[in-house]
Parts: sequence; structure tokens; C-alpha cells
Amino acid sequence: MQSRIKPTNRSNFFQKFFILLYLCFISINCVRANPITLEGLASAIDGDTIIINNYRIRLNGVSAPELSEEGGNEAKQAMQKILENKTIKCSLSGRKSYERYIGVCWIGAVDVGALIILQGFARDCFRYSSGRYKALEPEPARYLPLPQYCLARTQKTN
Repeated sequence: MQSRIKPTNRSNFFQKFFILLYLCFISINCVRANPITLEGLASAIDGDTIIINNYRIRLNGVSAPELSEEGGNEAKQAMQKILENKTIKCSLSGRKSYERYIGVCWIGAVDVGALIILQGFARDCFRYSSGRYKALEPEPARYLPLPQYCLARTQKTN
């Protein structure tokens, strides 16, 4: 009598293995990127980075000149004026960039990133904002430097 045991289906095993591996990867990323909400008085580090309760926060989708670049000090001063004596509420993604949490911050219902861009001291960083601030850029702001990382992958030039 012949055995009716079927040989192991290797492709089915690998398919299940990779699905399990994918689910583990997703769960690890979800644990690492827990959203956080902060509220308090803030001060400006530069035109697109603020600090609240010892949390350094990089405004998501906003690109202001570095302090060493032309317009950098003016952007920091403008941000400080926006934040001055106001309660700021930030929703952080849980992700970090250069030891800064990434998030969107508000004064009441007003987006702080939108304010600094409207005033012409920063630009929309399309790669991270998906263009939500682009229409807010005044014409003079379009001359501010825009880092390569802000360009969508299809916009980069070699």
C-alpha cells in the first residue's frame, strides 16, 4: 500500500513565512511611531524647529533657512514672535529626525507651520507635506533655499 502523505509545499511555507515577517515589521513600526500630543509655552530653535517641555519639534512639511543661511536668523525671530506667550499644542508622529520629534503644531486652530510660511520666512517641503502649504507661499518666499530632501522623488535632478 502506498503512503498518502503529501510532500511539503515549500512555496506555501515561504509565503506564510514572509507574511509573518511583514506583520512583525508592521507591528514594530507601529510601536516605534506612537503619536504624542504636547501642550505648553514654546520657544524657537530656528524657523522650523521649536521646543516645548524639553521636546525639540521639527514642524512637519515646513522648510525654513538654516541659521547659517541667508534669512535663517530672520526666520527664527519670526517664529519666536509667532510663539510668544501663547499656548502651543503639537501632535507628534512619534518619528524623529536628527533628535527632533516631527509634528504639526497649532495656536488654537491655527497651524504654526502655515503661519511661518504665510509670512514668507519658510517654504512648503513637498516631500513631507504633500503640498498642503504650497498655496500659502508668497512670491518672495520662493527664493528661499529649498533642500533637496524636500523635493518629491520625481522632481530630483542629478
